Amino acid sequence: MVHWRVGDFNGPGNGGTNSEREPNYDAGKICRILTENSETAIRMYVFYTKHHVRSLLKALLLLACLLPAAVSASFRMEPEDCVALPKDTGALGEAVSGFGKTMGDDFWNSEPRLSALIAQLQTLEDDGLAPADYYVPVLKDIRDFQGTWGVVLACDAELASYAYLSALADLRFGRQEAQTTDEIWYAPMLGERRKLSALNALATLGRDSLAQAFDEARPDSTRYTNLREAYLSARENLPESWPRIPAGATLEQGQDSPRVSALKQRLLAEQYLEGSDASGSLFDESVTRAIEAFQRRHYLDVDGKVGAQTLAQLNVQPAERLSQIRSNLERLRRLAADMDDTLLLVDIAAARLEFYDKGELAWSGRAQVGRPLRQTPKLKSVITHITVNPSWTIPTSIFVRDQLPRIRRNPDYLDQRNIHIYNFQGEELSVSDVNWNNPRGIRLRQAPGPNNALGEVVIRFSNPFAVYLHDTPSDWLFNTNDRFYSSGCVRVEDAMTLAQTLFEVSSPKAWQEVERVRASGASENVHLPRGIPVLMAYWTAEADANGVLSYRPDPYRDDPAMLANLMDE
Repeated sequence: MVHWRVGDFNGPGNGGTNSEREPNYDAGKICRILTENSETAIRMYVFYTKHHVRSLLKALLLLACLLPAAVSASFRMEPEDCVALPKDTGALGEAVSGFGKTMGDDFWNSEPRLSALIAQLQTLEDDGLAPADYYVPVLKDIRDFQGTWGVVLACDAELASYAYLSALADLRFGRQEAQTTDEIWYAPMLGERRKLSALNALATLGRDSLAQAFDEARPDSTRYTNLREAYLSARENLPESWPRIPAGATLEQGQDSPRVSALKQRLLAEQYLEGSDASGSLFDESVTRAIEAFQRRHYLDVDGKVGAQTLAQLNVQPAERLSQIRSNLERLRRLAADMDDTLLLVDIAAARLEFYDKGELAWSGRAQVGRPLRQTPKLKSVITHITVNPSWTIPTSIFVRDQLPRIRRNPDYLDQRNIHIYNFQGEELSVSDVNWNNPRGIRLRQAPGPNNALGEVVIRFSNPFAVYLHDTPSDWLFNTNDRFYSSGCVRVEDAMTLAQTLFEVSSPKAWQEVERVRASGASENVHLPRGIPVLMAYWTAEADANGVLSYRPDPYRDDPAMLANLMDE
């Protein structure tokens, strides 16, 4: 962007842009330069006549130079003098185009308002966003120009509007219009998430207070507020680095090793150990307690030992942790619009579920989710019904990868698990009817019962991934922290209690029908009186109300891509 200043026309010794000094007037030079930019020239004429009354002759000469342009021009800058703004055809683009009409052409023609905008944009650093991405350096230039000339050019006002509205949109919806990174599938019945009306309503708050508009745009959730405050504290208090612990065998209580000395210094750096306990090379009880606290905050199995997984997390450096928090602030902004007051939330990375009824936590429990190679998908849908005493039709992918090798090794495998064979016409086949070296045209179905892989109940919702929530006989796996065992579906601890909670929120009497079907042993669908939203989401860092951070190991390796995208925007 080109901004002309009084100093552009000062001669040697005239002190740059000091408005108390009279410019060294060169009519030929001014005519040559200013006829290329008539709008700025007119404003210079106003400036001269206002601040240099004694130089009336100079102002008159300048006016003569400008007269032809004043008659024929619309007093707009040439397009190449303006910052090229991104083309946005979505809600943001519509909001920017309508902002000037709603708020008035002179909305940004105010040095205090421009200063307030710059100040609010600089607070975005506390949200893990980069103020420079919102044209803060250019806006400072525009503010200076307004302070000198008393005006803001039309294209500069558009830039200020774009910076303002894009910041509000990014706080309310997340950085990307098209959620190509960490993408969530949405059921069509949920409708449009990014609404122009919501963005316009936020923008108009700026008429009275830009600070209020920014505060309202930020997610209104404890989870986001806590993480934002923890990020601010971490930026101020984390050291630039801490000791790396050399690789080696598992460290545990009773060992005396130089590696333990490094371990103690690492634990001291993040205040897991007091200074009085950090000397020496003996792995004592204080170190065991510190490691257990570290493991709890990092979703590791709590054994007080430093094995491979704990060592890897200990060696993550502060800059990486700050980047991880930034990535998760962005995730929580994107998820903010999906956090309904009544919602079943599947926290994939923590392998947990939480059910909220009218904003209050009504039920929570552990889950088993997809292995990294068979990830549980991120989605939002609506729970419509459950299947009581379900049978399990084994998906082709699981049959080929998992079941077929076991069947070939053990001819009794199917009978032991009450699995029946059917052709595509629905006719039941015997094991001998199938060529297991090249099985074709068959479908395997496990009958209802205590050993069925889906347990007693399946919780169902529309999605294109053929996933659902279900009970499981493999309940011993819930006792581990690293609960990534499934082929994509979500296994729920005490799934029947969760199902009952969902029904009782809709209509307590409806659960009686479930109990009837359950007692009959028949496999049957029972519909909820009203649908309940379900959100399956992924994040790897959060903070409690005291600002204590906890991290997940990022089993799906989504953090690097999220951060790279956030930095490229």
